[in-house]
Formats: sequence, C-alpha cells, structure tokens
Amino acid sequence: MKNKNHTFSCYKYCNRVYELIQKISQIKDGRTNPTIEMEEIILTIIFSLMSGLHSFNTMEEAIEDGDFDKFFNNLNLPSADTFRYALMTIALDDLREVAADIIQKARYNKSLNNNLIDGLKVVAIDGTHVFTMRSDRLGRYAHKYEHTDDNDQVTSIDYREKAIAASYVGEGFSLILKINRISKGEGETTAAKKLVNELNEDHYQYCDVIVGDSLYINAPFINEVLRNNKDAVVRVKQRNNLMIENAEGLFKNRKPDQVYTNVNPQDKNKTSGTFYDIEIWDEENFNWSDVDKPLRVLKVKERKKQVNADGEIVKEEIQTCYFATTMGESQLKAYTVWKIAHRRWDEESIFHWLKTHWNFDRRYCSNPVVIQAMYYLYVIAYNLFHLYIHRNLRNFDPETETKKKFLRRFYKGLITLKEPLYYPGVSPG
Repeated sequence: MKNKNHTFSCYKYCNRVYELIQKISQIKDGRTNPTIEMEEIILTIIFSLMSGLHSFNTMEEAIEDGDFDKFFNNLNLPSADTFRYALMTIALDDLREVAADIIQKARYNKSLNNNLIDGLKVVAIDGTHVFTMRSDRLGRYAHKYEHTDDNDQVTSIDYREKAIAASYVGEGFSLILKINRISKGEGETTAAKKLVNELNEDHYQYCDVIVGDSLYINAPFINEVLRNNKDAVVRVKQRNNLMIENAEGLFKNRKPDQVYTNVNPQDKNKTSGTFYDIEIWDEENFNWSDVDKPLRVLKVKERKKQVNADGEIVKEEIQTCYFATTMGESQLKAYTVWKIAHRRWDEESIFHWLKTHWNFDRRYCSNPVVIQAMYYLYVIAYNLFHLYIHRNLRNFDPETETKKKFLRRFYKGLITLKEPLYYPGVSPG
C-alpha cells in the first residue's frame, strides 16, 4: 500500500464511483469571464485538504512550488486571493447538492450498511465554535461576545464563528451529512431545527434516530424531529429540571430495572480499556413542556473503569446521567438508549479530527459565503477521503494504520504523479 500512488487511485475512484468531475463541472460560477475555471479551483481545494494543505496561502505556495503541475498538466492555477473571490461567487446550493449526492451514492452502494447501533441508523447533531476574530470589521457577520469584569464592565469584545453539523455515528466508519454556518444572532437550537429540515430534503429516510446533548432537550427541536418522522434521544440537564424531579419521585426506593457489568458502548470484545457497570431506571409517559408526544426518561448510574492488560482496574469514576427519548420501551431497549447517547461522542471525535489534522478551525475568510462554501468542501473532501480508505482499499486496517498517515501519502502522490490527471472538458474514463 505504501508504494501505491494514492492521489492517482483516489482521483480515479472519486470519478468512477461518485462522478466528481461531472458534478463539480455543473456548479454555477458568478464571475464574469474567469481565467481559471471553478472546476479547477474546487478540485485544488479538495485534494489540498486531503493532502494536508489547509490554508489558501499554503495551497498557493504548493502551486508556486509546482506541486500541482502534474495533476493539472501545467494549467494556470489560482492564487490565495482567487480562491477567496471565486468562493464568494459560487452557487452554494449547487455545492450543497454535490455533498448530498456523495452521501446518497454511498447509501445506494450500501457503503454505510454496517454503520448501525443495534440495527438503527443514528445521526448526531452538535454545534462547535470554529474560530474567533478581534476585529469589528472582520467580525461583523459573526457572533459578538462581550467579556466583563466583576463590576460588569466590558473589558474586551470578540467575534466568533460557529457551526452546526450532523454526522452518522455507530459501528464502522462515519460520514458527515452536513455542516452549516450558524448565522449572526441565530441560536444553536434554531440552527439545529433548520438543519433537521434540510437533512430531510437532501437525504430522505437517512436515519431512524437523531441524538443530541443536553442543549437539545428543547420542545421546538424535539417537535421538529418528530415532524420529520424521526425519533430523538437527548441528554437531560440535571440542574433545576422538573422532568428529573418527577422521574426521581418514581425511581426513589426502587431497584434498577436493568443492570449490566463490564460493557462498552462499542460492544467490542476486548480485555483492556474502558468498561462500564451500569444500572438503569426506566419510565415512560412523561408529558413535558410543549413536546407533541409523551417522553420516556432513563436514569443511568455509571461506574466507568479503566482496565489494564492484566485485568486490573487502574482508575474508576461514578456518575449519574439522565436521558429522554421519544421511543417507547417496546421500540427501543434501555441498553440501546445508553449506547446511542454514548456514541454521540463519535461526532465530537469527527470535529476533533477535523480541527486537529485538517485545520477546520482556520479562518479562511470572514465572508459568510466563503465560510459556508468551505464547510461544504470539507464535507466533500472528508467523506471522499474516508470512502476511499475504507471502501476502495480492501487491505486498510484501522486497528494497525492511522488515517493521519494518508495525509502524507496523498501529498506524496500529488508530487510524484507520472501522468496528468485532469484535462479540462474531458470526463475521466
């Protein structure tokens, strides 16, 4: 595998299976008589992200050094300013459609069939802070935050770009369904409701359950999930929560309904690592706030254990968590609710990976259209990168090889191509 040119192989795979060139060639360009086509700009960004080039300036330097000469057969390629200007004029709906089509094709090809939790297709929704700006001018489209002292006097102001994302979680590898920019003045739950509607437009019957953290124990959000014919699993805030108070009244002086020992949310057969002993109390028919249907509440007492190779517990901690779901006991086992709630952290690991290895939190531009365009391009690049590794490379073993290695392998493949890959106006055969 290490002697294979992965840039060459991935490019061919993306076009053979996902018709990448054909799809991006249909994206509308708002520029007048551009000297560098949008198709070339998008391709450069996608394969730069895969190759570890994670800023417009770094991409420009790679172009100046000739790293893309063979890929594009010595075509005139963009500068950092051209990247920004081109993305300001791009048709975002067209780019959104390309990102959605890749997921649809992967589902059609049954690439995600193993990405389940106890037979259910689960999507996690979560928000994240992307980057911060200090300038009033640069931050005029972002969320304004005032920092105050003990006397409530404003000491400093910053402006933060925030995003909300949806991704599959569960066994196998996970793909990102969508990343949306959270507009200035828009709350995360409002953005989440909009995201749920857009997911249903882009990916009909894409999942069974949507899982979120305690921010989403929110009647408008849960009702939006239900209106889109999905079910919800959300963590419940423990402070000053009437739902928990009512549940505790029912659970008091009652033995747990279910007890499990030495389990893990991934159901992996292992002898060391993280294990849980859990006790679950389970009750249905909670009429809460303005939610359109009764909720089910679970109290879970967890004993989290770190076990070494000798089977010794080297660290442990105990906590109690509460979860609510729109699914009744006959539809969903309590143990599966606990697993789904834990696997929500898979999306956190996707954000961590994007920020740590793909510099997702870099400020490419402060223009909202460019930011959203880059979110779509990150989704496209991330999904194609993982589909290539997990579906096209039959001998890839995530237990022995890291995905991080492929950043270096893609860059090496980029500069050692033996023949040009891209010819304008010609669809790859």
